[in-house]
Amino acid sequence: MKSSMGWLAAAVVLAGCAPDQFSNYQATGFNAFVDKAAVECAPLYVGPMIITKNFDPPNYATAQYGVWLDQTSNLYYKRQSPEAYLQNISNLFPGDRNTASAQCLVSKLPPPEQRPSAPR
Repeated sequence: MKSSMGWLAAAVVLAGCAPDQFSNYQATGFNAFVDKAAVECAPLYVGPMIITKNFDPPNYATAQYGVWLDQTSNLYYKRQSPEAYLQNISNLFPGDRNTASAQCLVSKLPPPEQRPSAPR
């Protein structure tokens, strides 16, 4: 448990580097991917949250959502492999339902040649 809290604390600090969705409102491809996964993988669990289309996190979960968005944008923009993403999400948000949600999200990922390497 202590190890999980350490990972979460580290992730929260790293979330200070604004996720692409927060720093680039023009990230339409990424935003569409997240919205599509939220619908097709419903319920899309991330820790205590269920991500929905056009999700707006509650105050208590803003940091966790930022961490998830950052990881998910790294996946979408080819900065990390699907395997690394699944491992990171499993470490940050342990539990079977979070793992199943992450696996579903990865299965909805467009092929690499259809994804940019940075927000546009």
